[in-house]
Amino acid sequence: MTVLRTRRSRITGLIGAALAAAFLVAGCSASAEDSKTASSPGSEGNALPAAEGTTTYPLTLESPYGTSILEKRPERIAAIVPNAVDTEMLLALGVKPVLSSSMVKESASQSYLLPYDAENLDTFEFAMGGTLPVEAIAASEPDLIVAVGWADGLGGLSMGDYYERLSSIAPVVTSPDTKSRMLVPWKESIRVLGETLDLSNAAEKVVAEHDQYFAKVREENPQLASLTATWAIFYGTGNGLQYLSAPGSAPATFLGEFGFAENPRAKEFVTQSTVGEELLENIDADFLLIGRSAAGSEEDFDKLTGGKLFQALGAVSSGHWVGLPPRTADGGDVLWAITSGGPIGTMWAAEHIVPLISAKL
Repeated sequence: MTVLRTRRSRITGLIGAALAAAFLVAGCSASAEDSKTASSPGSEGNALPAAEGTTTYPLTLESPYGTSILEKRPERIAAIVPNAVDTEMLLALGVKPVLSSSMVKESASQSYLLPYDAENLDTFEFAMGGTLPVEAIAASEPDLIVAVGWADGLGGLSMGDYYERLSSIAPVVTSPDTKSRMLVPWKESIRVLGETLDLSNAAEKVVAEHDQYFAKVREENPQLASLTATWAIFYGTGNGLQYLSAPGSAPATFLGEFGFAENPRAKEFVTQSTVGEELLENIDADFLLIGRSAAGSEEDFDKLTGGKLFQALGAVSSGHWVGLPPRTADGGDVLWAITSGGPIGTMWAAEHIVPLISAKL
């Protein structure tokens, strides 16, 4: 019997606050349609590509929370990660889940996931601070539950609180070990999915295409090499400015894909993400990317970025910073894609922001 091992994420500090901020990228809690029972297998075409024959079943799925056994290749896959990054990875592999978090429709699918028919996926309602609807997940009749991409505290939830009930419905596959304190970088996660679904070659192809794309970005933008960068989002006067590119996080990995070096100042935000006035100088870098969520008014954003402390930052005084609005011209949420995107969203985000960065350097 094959054994697939994943281990507990090494998450430190005030993860709850940082994850709450990440979910505010959309501007508010998701208010999605009611949960719907998924259609029968094969009623709308094949849910999975053909098996590659590289995975041997039964497959033991080990995790920090327990062990479950996948007796055969699954056909009905429920993706339950609150921010729907697991759904994005499945779609990148050509897999249509029978159920997904409503967050896939609230933000990401408004642009870069539309070609993958994300708007027609059956979803369960998720709102920040809510609970995971185990009954809706069971009603979708999955033979595999995907929690790959979930870090404890994501969306205010802990997988440990749900694993036993979920594994009584179907085998559960979780993320590999990661140093991320917040949102899990997706490459190792998609490899776990690939092995579980007998699509390892497809997973490697997704990673390779992503790497080739960003290698071209670095080749065409050599001026970014070795510069440091910061990614932060302003959530309005209530939640303020949040530093989201702490070491090991998915946004930090995203910036590294451009050739940016790790910002030594970022270590100040390993245990907390809120940027008060006393910490504002610590967001400084060679280049600043500052997003404004829909929760923050343009007036308040201008007040922040026009203030003396912000204007005194080295990147700002040299003109090396970009402010990003809640939506792109095509209605997409680039803030979400940078902070919470997978293989599809990160490339889409790069297409939007590389020209903006290059114009400032």
